[in-house]
Amino acid sequence: MNSESKATTFSSITLLLLKELRLERNIHQAQIADFCGKTPSAWTKIETGRSPLSMEIFFRVCNGMQVLPSTVLSAMERYAALLGQNGWAVVSKELENEDHLLAEAQEYYGSPGFRARLNFAFTSVLNGPTYNPNGMVEPSPVFLFALSQDFKNTQLTPTAFTF
Repeated sequence: MNSESKATTFSSITLLLLKELRLERNIHQAQIADFCGKTPSAWTKIETGRSPLSMEIFFRVCNGMQVLPSTVLSAMERYAALLGQNGWAVVSKELENEDHLLAEAQEYYGSPGFRARLNFAFTSVLNGPTYNPNGMVEPSPVFLFALSQDFKNTQLTPTAFTF
C-alpha cells in the first residue's frame, strides 16, 4: 500500500461513501438532489467536494437512500482508520490545499477500470473495509485505488479491460 503522506477529511470519506452507495443502488444524481432540496448541479458540487456537505443535507440524503446516518458514519470511521494505517492524514477541518482522496477518486471515476466495472457488488461499501482471516484487507475499489499503486495502474490501463 502507498506510504506517501497524503491528506483528506472525514467529510471527503463520507462523500465517497454516499456516492458509492448511490452507485450501488442505481440512484441518479438528480434523485439525490431532489432528496435534499438542491438542484442537480448543486448536488454534483457537494458530491465532488467543491461545496461543503452540511449535516442537514447529510441526513436528508441518508433518509432518501433509506440508510441510517450512523451506518454511514460507522463506515466512514473504519475507512478513516484504514487510511490512517496507510500513512494518510485524516483531518476534521477543511484542507487549505488539495484533498488527495477526492483527487484520487476523481481519477478513479474517470478510469477505464471504473467504466468496465460490474454493476453489482457482493458486499455494500457500508460493510467495508473487509478484514479477512489471512490478514488481507479488501476496501471498496475507490479507496483501494487511493491506497494501492498496483490496483491504480491496472484500473488506468485500457487494455486490461478489453475482451
